[in-house]
Amino acid sequence: MKDAPLKLTPDTTLTPEALEKASGVLARDGLLLGRGDDAAPQLVLFDGRFTPAHAALLERRPPALLLATRDGGQPSAWEARLLSALLRGEPMIPQEAATSVAWLGSVAEVTALGERAAEAVLQAGGSKSAASRVADVVHEIGVNALLDAPVDGSGEPKYAHRRGQVQSVADDDRCLLSWAVADGRAWLEATDRFGRLSVSPLVRVVKAWGEKAQVDASGGGAGLGLRRILEHSDVVAVRVTPGKRTQFACGVDLGDARRRAAQPKSLLFSLERG
Repeated sequence: MKDAPLKLTPDTTLTPEALEKASGVLARDGLLLGRGDDAAPQLVLFDGRFTPAHAALLERRPPALLLATRDGGQPSAWEARLLSALLRGEPMIPQEAATSVAWLGSVAEVTALGERAAEAVLQAGGSKSAASRVADVVHEIGVNALLDAPVDGSGEPKYAHRRGQVQSVADDDRCLLSWAVADGRAWLEATDRFGRLSVSPLVRVVKAWGEKAQVDASGGGAGLGLRRILEHSDVVAVRVTPGKRTQFACGVDLGDARRRAAQPKSLLFSLERG
């Protein structure tokens, strides 16, 4: 996956000129576009507004990588960098950013870290609404990694179906939270050591995009939280190494919240082989 060319599926609204420029943006990060083989990731360039058709693309094997086009009909340089890092197994938070990391074992610790990240947003000149979104995203990705990911030796969830009662987890089940503020956005990432997240919960979120939010407890109660994460973020990137780890990263703009949920979104889900 890391060396194969990406199969490109441009949105029908992209002109040949815009497609050529987009290819140039991606090539600067070493992303080669071509026909690829059947196992190569499919890159879908689109306007960043989800429809049920995009949910179907996520259900492909491997899931399509949904990359938004922004100003001038091109993908942003920072999203191209993120996509490159995702596929190469590199850190997804920009390497030049001053990144903080913490191992968390309780819901209270997740909440406290969210407050710290929100304060960092304010210190960086971000809006109060952005600070609130960041705290919300930290809570959601942290609690998902803390309570939904762990399983016992037989593969049964340890905490997911009693979320309301569990406040802390065993030391071996702790999750890693990383965060940084750089270039006008907050970068947030939660890592667990189980590698169980499938694309299905995200498919359900995209299928229902634009409809009234409803709680979906089929995945342990994380469905509504995933929707909030995607609403608050400009990009969500997920790398799953089956049985080993899930890394769930988000980029949250530091500006005001007005119509934030309607802004372009990229959704990049990578399932590593082996």
